[in-house]
Amino acid sequence: MSDPLNFSQMWRSVAPANTMILGEHSVVYGQPALACALDQFVTIHWQIRKDSAINIYSALGEHHTQLDKITSHPKLTFVIAALQAFQNHLTCGLDIQVESEFSSTIGLGSSAAVLAAMLSGLNTICKTDYKLIQLFEIGHRVIIDLQGRGSGTDLAASLSGGTIFFQPKTDLQPISSIHKLNIQLPLVLIYAGYKTPTSDVLKQVAIAWQDKPNELEMLYRSMAQVTKQAFQALQNQQLETFYQACSDYQILMDRLGVNDKNIQKIIDALIQCESIHCAKISGSGLGDCVLGIGNLDNCNSQALSELAAYQSIAIKVSNAGAQTESTE
Repeated sequence: MSDPLNFSQMWRSVAPANTMILGEHSVVYGQPALACALDQFVTIHWQIRKDSAINIYSALGEHHTQLDKITSHPKLTFVIAALQAFQNHLTCGLDIQVESEFSSTIGLGSSAAVLAAMLSGLNTICKTDYKLIQLFEIGHRVIIDLQGRGSGTDLAASLSGGTIFFQPKTDLQPISSIHKLNIQLPLVLIYAGYKTPTSDVLKQVAIAWQDKPNELEMLYRSMAQVTKQAFQALQNQQLETFYQACSDYQILMDRLGVNDKNIQKIIDALIQCESIHCAKISGSGLGDCVLGIGNLDNCNSQALSELAAYQSIAIKVSNAGAQTESTE
C-alpha cells in the first residue's frame, strides 16, 4: 500500500545552466562531447494539491491543466513534456513555480536546465528512484519528441553537474554514457548579442555541405579526435594540451562554416589577453557565445575596449547537478 498523500508537502528542485566546451555539431552525429554545468540555476517550487489540477507559473507564461489530460503551452513545452513523461506515476495535482537566474535568450542551456529540474523533481515526487542515466534517457526522448534531433549533451551536464565527457548512444553503444571529471576550469563567456537557432545552423551546414558528404564526415571525425584528445589531456592534468585542443576545434568550427566576423572579432580580442589560454565558439555558432578558458584579469587596453561592446557573463563550473529537497 502506498503512503498517504501529505498535502502540505513542498519541494524545491534546482538545476544548473550549462555550456558546451568541445563537441559541437559532431555530437549530433554520435561523436563525444565535453560540457560543463554552470553556477547559475533554474529553481522549481512544487506543492501537492488535493485535486487533480496542475498549475504552472513562469516568467515565460502561466498554464492551468488537469492531471488526466495535460494540455500543451507554446512557451512551456519542456515543463509540459516532463509532466507527460511521468503522468502514469502522478497521483495528485501540483502547483509548480519556475524561476531562473539567467535569461533564456543567452546560450546557457535554459531549456535543458528546466528539463533537468523537472525530471529531478518528478523523480522525487513520484518516488520512481530513477538513476542519472535513466533520467537522461527520459529527458532525451523529450528533446527528440520536441525538436526532432539533439544529442542531449546540455541535459547531461545539467543533470550531472561538473565537467563531463559525454558519449551519445550509437548503433554500437545502445546507452549513452556520462563521465564526470574531477577538474575545475576558469571560464569566461562573451555573448555576441544575437543567436541563430541551432536547428537553423544545422540546416545551413547541411545545405553548404550537401555535395561533399565524405568531406563532412571526415570533418566530424576530426572533431571527435580532438575532443577525445582534450578529454585525455584533462584526465592527465595536461592543461596546455587541452588548451591546444580547444584552439584546434575552433579551426574546425571555422572550416565547418559556423564562424562569422563578429564571433571572430570576440575570439581575437580574447586571445590578446595573457590570462586567456584559448577561445572558441560555444554552441552551434553563427552567434550566441564565445567561450574563453581563463579570466579577464590581464587584458591589454585594446582587448578590453573591444570586449566592452559585448555582454560578459561571469561563470564558474557548478559541481552540483540537478537535485530536489523537501521544504515542508
